[in-house]
Amino acid sequence: MTMHSLSELLDHRLPYDGPHGPDTVLEAARGLRELVRYLNNATGPGNGTQTLPNAPTVDWVLSNVATAVSGLDQLFQQLITALEHHADQASLYDDRRDRPGAHTARQAIANLVWCRATTDQLTREMQQAAALTSHLGHDLTD
Repeated sequence: MTMHSLSELLDHRLPYDGPHGPDTVLEAARGLRELVRYLNNATGPGNGTQTLPNAPTVDWVLSNVATAVSGLDQLFQQLITALEHHADQASLYDDRRDRPGAHTARQAIANLVWCRATTDQLTREMQQAAALTSHLGHDLTD
């Protein structure tokens, strides 16, 4: 099978409808980390003038990243739900052994609640920036 785009490769490797499991979820999280790392390198010093050659390219990158960031709200809520479930299990422990695992899980939940609020604000700001960059273009000179 010939892959034509990263999206097709991801759909082949990590189908949206599954199967889903701990391994595929971890692989997707690692992939997200690597994609951000790639974008940081590809748009950074020495590359940015080539990879972001015009304002519309900046807009396309920004718009796609804003859409991805907007999805983090749902992911954070699902992580909260999972931690709430684990916090109720007697087998949960904190490897420091100086506090109950449920206490640590609830602290992490509080941080994720804050992340959700921050993600919402970040998404709005990115969408507003993209609404502005969508109007930018360049006059072609002969």
